[in-house]
Amino acid sequence: MSTRLIRKSIAALVALVASLLLLVPAASAQDDVLKIGWSQDPQTLNPFIGLDEQNYIVWAINWDLLVNLDPEDLSPAPGIAESWEISDDRKTVTFKIADKKWSDGVPVTSADVKWTLETLGEEGELFAGYTGNVKSIRTPDPKTLVIETTRPDARIIGGLMIYILPKHIWGKVPLSELTTNYQPSLPLVGTGPFIVTEFDRGRTITMDKNPEFSGSEPKFDQIQFIKYGNQDAVERALQLGEIDLIPDVQPSNFDRLADEANVETMNSPSVTFTELAFNMCPKEICPDANVNPAIQDLPVRQALAYAIDRERINQIAASGTSFVANGLLPSSYKDFYQEPEETYPFDPDRANEILDEAGYLPGDDGIREKDGDRLSFNLYTRTRSEAAYDAQAAKLVAEMAREVGIEFKVQEVSVDKLTELTVRHVDGKPAPDFDSFIWAWTGDAYDPSLLLGLMTTDEIGGSSDSFYSNPEYDKLFSEQAGEFDVEKRKALIHQMVNIIQRDLPYLVLTEDPNLQAYRSDRIANVNPVCPTDGGDIFCEQAGYEPLLDLAPASETTSGEESGGSGGAIIAVIIAAVLLLGGFFFWRSRRRSRDDALEEPDEEPLEESER
Repeated sequence: MSTRLIRKSIAALVALVASLLLLVPAASAQDDVLKIGWSQDPQTLNPFIGLDEQNYIVWAINWDLLVNLDPEDLSPAPGIAESWEISDDRKTVTFKIADKKWSDGVPVTSADVKWTLETLGEEGELFAGYTGNVKSIRTPDPKTLVIETTRPDARIIGGLMIYILPKHIWGKVPLSELTTNYQPSLPLVGTGPFIVTEFDRGRTITMDKNPEFSGSEPKFDQIQFIKYGNQDAVERALQLGEIDLIPDVQPSNFDRLADEANVETMNSPSVTFTELAFNMCPKEICPDANVNPAIQDLPVRQALAYAIDRERINQIAASGTSFVANGLLPSSYKDFYQEPEETYPFDPDRANEILDEAGYLPGDDGIREKDGDRLSFNLYTRTRSEAAYDAQAAKLVAEMAREVGIEFKVQEVSVDKLTELTVRHVDGKPAPDFDSFIWAWTGDAYDPSLLLGLMTTDEIGGSSDSFYSNPEYDKLFSEQAGEFDVEKRKALIHQMVNIIQRDLPYLVLTEDPNLQAYRSDRIANVNPVCPTDGGDIFCEQAGYEPLLDLAPASETTSGEESGGSGGAIIAVIIAAVLLLGGFFFWRSRRRSRDDALEEPDEEPLEESER
């Protein structure tokens, strides 16, 4: 073999060894990053104007609540406050602020909490309403906070879902700017285990370890949220190993993902439900509402409740991943849930009886009517591209209702259009422009007041989208919010749910679980949390504690004697060098010219799919 050929072979071997050695630190660095994929990302990190569901996941990692939630059972746990005391009249709660620092080294004080509750709690799009019962907030010293309420309010402990912000950062920004176009500077100063250090809208959000975090040190050094163009692309990225975790899997793909190698799935109860809502706004409150008055006739809604097969909706629209809901309160609120007295089992014969008794008779086309009121209604839903489950459910509802002489004209519209129809005003008064729609709600992790509050008269013009009003229900809502005894509160809530099941401003179709998936070859120490008996991979908007336990799989599988995964890789490289050296020598004797080694091509994920 010529000297020139030997030199070429040695040079190729050296280059190969160098490239293989470069893989060792790269693999180690990769293991320290938790990559989470999603198809929608927040438009802003500003909690005053942020409206996206994904915001909560980021905020809950970056910031603490005044009182956090225990991941085992979602009960109150130390957060910014390490302890609290309730006065005898239950109208005053005194909090002791924990010894924490913001990620920039500034101590956390009671002034931060007071400013946040009074500002974000009053002006934040998603947080206004939590402090509506607060009479005063006092800060006797930097470590003491006193909240006085107009009436007892159980939400002050364990239900005050307002992330605490650093006053020395946010307090310098004019309120007019905070509530319009303010974009916070990075890093996003916080108290959680990770803080946002990069935000590339439509691509990635990067969160690095908080150097001042006072809890257990996270096993990952960094979290990356990676945006893809659609949910199919997210799930393909998981299969390819581009990402480690998906917090929201499509129902139609859930079972298929579970069969993939190195992919584990979790189906966990949640406080989310999908409902068929009806426009109930009284004439005196909504004089210019655009609604078919027949939808406000109770027998019509009760007949619909019997006519709709909710289990069929689950099997077809949700691919069997959800389950039939009974009432306004999801069953995952274990401390407060009790099955309502009326559950409306699927019974088309009963539906027909109710309509016959109410005097609605079929016309020539089979659609029932009475005194000129024809049972023909519009039914709005989000588009299939935005919410495939909703669109499919609407189609099924229309088919089932038609069997008992009720017509639904399904119209798929954008989220913006659906919002516009439900918040429409004329001359300063609510004027909703719909008969019915299908949409979903997600409640707070532990306290049920947010979902229960949707049906109060006070929320008309606010979060109420059925415009339901009932003085008896309003009175019970106030009573339960001020009841600290769980069993007594549960009894009051049961009465409220029964009222809603009787009046049916909502027909809740299904309770919709969290469907998650992760790479078992990339993530270890995955245990159900929030709560522990059948919960999630991590708590999402409810807190960050479970993230501290998640670890790179390589850390739990590498043996101490073997020197870890890096040592194993080096051993493989050495063996490869010896084998390749022999191969080069054998090859040089058999071939008269030098051929380059070729590596198999890998198909990268196309940029257009992100």
